[in-house]
Amino acid sequence: MLEQSLEQFHFLRPAWLLIIPVAVWLYLRLSSRYYAAAQWKGTIAPHLIEHLVVGSHGRYRLRPYQLMTAALVIASIALAGPTWRREITPFTQDRAPLVIALELTPTMLATDQAPTRLERAKHKIRDILERRQGARTALIAYAGSAHVVLPLTDDANLIETYLDSLVPAIMPREGDDASAAEKLATDILSEQPTAGTILFISDGIDRTQSSAFVEAQTDTNNQLIFLVAGRDATSPVSPDGTDGKDFGLVDGKAPGADIAGIETVADAVGGAVIRMTPDNSDVDAVARQIRTQLVNTIQDDERFQWHDFGYVLVWPLAFIILLWARRGWTVQWG
Repeated sequence: MLEQSLEQFHFLRPAWLLIIPVAVWLYLRLSSRYYAAAQWKGTIAPHLIEHLVVGSHGRYRLRPYQLMTAALVIASIALAGPTWRREITPFTQDRAPLVIALELTPTMLATDQAPTRLERAKHKIRDILERRQGARTALIAYAGSAHVVLPLTDDANLIETYLDSLVPAIMPREGDDASAAEKLATDILSEQPTAGTILFISDGIDRTQSSAFVEAQTDTNNQLIFLVAGRDATSPVSPDGTDGKDFGLVDGKAPGADIAGIETVADAVGGAVIRMTPDNSDVDAVARQIRTQLVNTIQDDERFQWHDFGYVLVWPLAFIILLWARRGWTVQWG
């Protein structure tokens, strides 16, 4: 992030920087030490000038011309408009698209995260929607096949209404084809003016799907986040919502979360892996990742204005003015 900021650092109004050489010239012109040395040069031996010039010893005094020089330099930099990132407005925030891909396999009904992995995932989705405050979000459900539940919408209440009815029993095909969900999400985001984020909420992804994930990500700048549901140990499964389906179950129980498989896929596409937590720290992490993706995306988008950081120099400039206004136009150090 720092490296990217340094690469993009520039001035919006560089002509104001021409004040700096003028300020330096004034500093040299008004320097009493400079003038004293020039005045007596040729009259007093050079090795004696330093000891004979008044003001060359004792406490150092910050003189008005020095304050003036510092003020001119700081003011010129502020007026030049230093910047290294583009402006992110509330409207821009609303335009950040998110596609949530929710796994609906029988293992998501494991009870190791109360009441079940699936219900906990739904709670997390609601929390994410609340944080996004009306930003556009799409919802995909997948098992052996992937299906769009809702396209991008800013109506969080509508998403929550459909979310309540999502259970493994409604899926037409058993399986765990996460790559199909990624392709579907990529198609949704391809119609948007800016790149977006695809959030997978899953308890495991077959690592053999890595190549399919990479292929779907080709020529896109979309970010992938994997929110991992479930703990590491096997867990009983709630019978509600399975409708007799048992894909992924072992002796009627759900295996622990396949974090290794998810990390393999995430590494292949440069995605982020976040473990589901009892508190909202996981939701906070997801929100930060989404915002980081937004910031990175708009840096190369010329439709967004650069943020002028010149205002931050007002405080040191005000401090110098306060020093300048002191009685006698002199501030002593030491």
